[in-house]
Amino acid sequence: MSLFSFLDSVSRTVQQLAAQPKPVPPVHTIARDETLPQIAAQYRGAVPQALYEQRIKDANPQVLNWEALYPDTQIELPPAEHDDPQVQTVAYTEQAPSAPAKSPEVQRVDTAVQADAAGSTQQTRAELKAAVKAEMQAHYQAEFDARPTGAVYDTAAIDAYGRSIADRYADNPAARAGIEAVSKDIRIDHEVEFTVMVANAGDPKSVVNILKDQWSKISPEARERLSTSVELGKLINEKIEPYVAEPFKGVDGGGDPKALQGPANESSKRLAELVDGLPPELAQAVLTQNIDTVMRITEVKPMYAGEKFGGTSYANMAKVAEALGDSPTGLSLRSDIAASYVAHSGDWRGQGIPFQENIANAIRDGIGPGLALDMAKQLQAKGENELAGAFLGGVSHGAELLQQRIEGNLGEYKEMMGELARLLKYSEGLPPEQLNKAVNDYLAAKGKDDPDWLNKYQSLEKSLAADGRLLQETLGGLNALPSEVKATNPQLMDQIKAIANDDDTLQAFGLAAGSDDRFLVGADADSTAALFDTTKVSKEGAEYLKRLSSQAINQNAMSVFADVDPDNPASIADGKTRLQELSREYAGALGKDAEQYGRAIGELEKLLDVPAGDTQAMASQLNRFHTELQGIEGFGAKEPAGITFRALGVAAAGLAFGKSTADAIDDPTWANQIAAFGDAAGLVKDARDLLTNPAAQAVDRNSPAAMEALENGLKRFENVNKVLGVVSAVGDVAKLVDALLSDRPLKGVEAGLYGLGATGTVIMAVSTGPVGALVGSVMIGVSVFGQASLGDYRDKQGKIEGSIKFLQNAGFDADAAAVLGDQGEDEYYLAVPTVPLIMEAARDNRIGAGKPLEGQEAIDFINAMPRDKLQVMVNQLRMAHR
Repeated sequence: MSLFSFLDSVSRTVQQLAAQPKPVPPVHTIARDETLPQIAAQYRGAVPQALYEQRIKDANPQVLNWEALYPDTQIELPPAEHDDPQVQTVAYTEQAPSAPAKSPEVQRVDTAVQADAAGSTQQTRAELKAAVKAEMQAHYQAEFDARPTGAVYDTAAIDAYGRSIADRYADNPAARAGIEAVSKDIRIDHEVEFTVMVANAGDPKSVVNILKDQWSKISPEARERLSTSVELGKLINEKIEPYVAEPFKGVDGGGDPKALQGPANESSKRLAELVDGLPPELAQAVLTQNIDTVMRITEVKPMYAGEKFGGTSYANMAKVAEALGDSPTGLSLRSDIAASYVAHSGDWRGQGIPFQENIANAIRDGIGPGLALDMAKQLQAKGENELAGAFLGGVSHGAELLQQRIEGNLGEYKEMMGELARLLKYSEGLPPEQLNKAVNDYLAAKGKDDPDWLNKYQSLEKSLAADGRLLQETLGGLNALPSEVKATNPQLMDQIKAIANDDDTLQAFGLAAGSDDRFLVGADADSTAALFDTTKVSKEGAEYLKRLSSQAINQNAMSVFADVDPDNPASIADGKTRLQELSREYAGALGKDAEQYGRAIGELEKLLDVPAGDTQAMASQLNRFHTELQGIEGFGAKEPAGITFRALGVAAAGLAFGKSTADAIDDPTWANQIAAFGDAAGLVKDARDLLTNPAAQAVDRNSPAAMEALENGLKRFENVNKVLGVVSAVGDVAKLVDALLSDRPLKGVEAGLYGLGATGTVIMAVSTGPVGALVGSVMIGVSVFGQASLGDYRDKQGKIEGSIKFLQNAGFDADAAAVLGDQGEDEYYLAVPTVPLIMEAARDNRIGAGKPLEGQEAIDFINAMPRDKLQVMVNQLRMAHR
């Protein structure tokens, strides 16, 4: 080769090299809030994202926390493979850093991993945990030294350090799993230690407040460990126990039966205040460390433990017992308190009546009966039947006192809602939006005239619901006692059956069930239901009882469908058993209708046999379900019970669909599928529309119900929640089509009106809102109180004017409202509500429009009718339905 040729070849080679892509920058300056994936995406070229991220980590061992990168820091970038990997490799050959020497902490982890892999024992796992923790702390110390104000050793940092350490063993699954396990354990330890540390400052009340606050922030595993930890026990023993015990300091009864009253009052008050609102697990820990003081409190003579002689210690201890919860540990500790009392029963000569009064007054004041029931059981076991019977008498008298308060509050409640209830009675059948507006306008005017009206209304409703729950707990607890215990009070069963079947009790239960979709589910509900008897109720009571039983079947059935795992045969079998039990539980309450309900439940049970996710099979089964219901008296497609059960079947199918799909709720698939289920089940259009266009009520994804649903593995809680229109993880269908629980056909089916949320805004929902809402059938004109309660307290002209205004707010003009509205009569044909009749006639194409009309379109047509023609039509409807 000539010199010229050689030079030409070199020149061309240089030009080719110059034409190659320039290598990526060897360093990168981190921007604020920039993440490792973002950096890798900028420079990785053809290298897979995950691989390039790991290469960046390997090239920058000085970075200790890749989860929180510090801005303005420079990191080295490894080569990214372009079209010619050889050229790229050459470009970085001299820049490639040598492998850094392993730190002592890293070497210790390596050694611990090898030892644990050779034969994992408690000792090798403990050393692995210690080694990993030491490396984490070394990481943190280096971070702190570099940037003291930016370094935080918290659960997020621990998790990040743990992942970083585990990533070194990506090719060793067993080692990685071991490191992940001990890292989680280290995080849990930190949560416990940090909680105790921050709670250690301050007085006893501050300690429990901080513990309560921290409890809501730590993981479930940390809660479990904290509640039984030595550290918590020590904290309580040092900070709380002396405060609770202090009133007894230097006190010696010295034979004076009243000497301990004052210290017991104060000490029990302090203990009750400290555990009030605490999670049961923490309340249990507080009680355990104060058991010596509890034993002194229970020494007080019963007559001095109650209000008659200035005592408060029994009521306070009953509160403490209630705060312990109903877990096995909580029940065991409650039994321990009872045993501490009963240990002194030999000194209770003549004290049965005082203790009975203490028990009754505590229940009257809203305190649960659990402690008294435990004492009665223990007294009977000791052979002290007279005392046991007296205690049961105290519990039943407490139930009577509750019932008396309920009666008074119900009277006031009915009086307050009487006007609105009557307005709604004469407005059933209006479209939800129009009814919603009318109620909003009514409440706005009411609030303007009397600013305290709404607060008083909500307070009454809240009180009624709370008393209903406590009354259920009390009656259910008494009825669930062993027969030998109940036998110590021969009058007990007659007393509690009379209370359970009283009209006021049933109405209170209806309100409580309206605000709590689990009220009719569980042991207390089942035990109370066993007391219901159609032969012991009034004519109105029989209707309340039937409605309550139907609601209970709905709540329990949906609880079953929510709990069933469609892929688990044992779970399906258990679900069937639970459904079958419903027929037996509510047979007494349903009376002559029990057989039909039993058959309907049997048909509902067959939905559990449908394979998971098979929507076609579900639709076929719903069609068979519809056909079978047609053959059961009272369960036709247009009869209330039939509509309710069809809606329940469609909702159950929707819940199953929600478990099997990840589609978004706004995906048309949802509405189409639920509509198909409704068609298959023979669900009438008004009710089906409720299911396909559910609830304007928002879902709080941070609520306990949402978290519970997610933890239980529902794939898309928000789907299940919205498609059923509920605010509960179990899918409350007790109020799914509450209007349909009426014994009148289809009136107001589409008006799923439920009341006032936290913002004071009336919302439309298929299910009941929270306590404090204008809840229940009353608010859509299907009164849980019966027709007799719907009369309001105004004169005739006031009723007429109020109704006209209400209907105008709903969209009718003045003339139409005057013809259609309340005529102020309570009997004969003028008392017949005509709005539901004319709206139904519009849907059936019977008002001369030439086609079926619904909603606003029907209202507009009615407004356009000549008044005399409308009056004739209304008169005919009234006469036909008088």
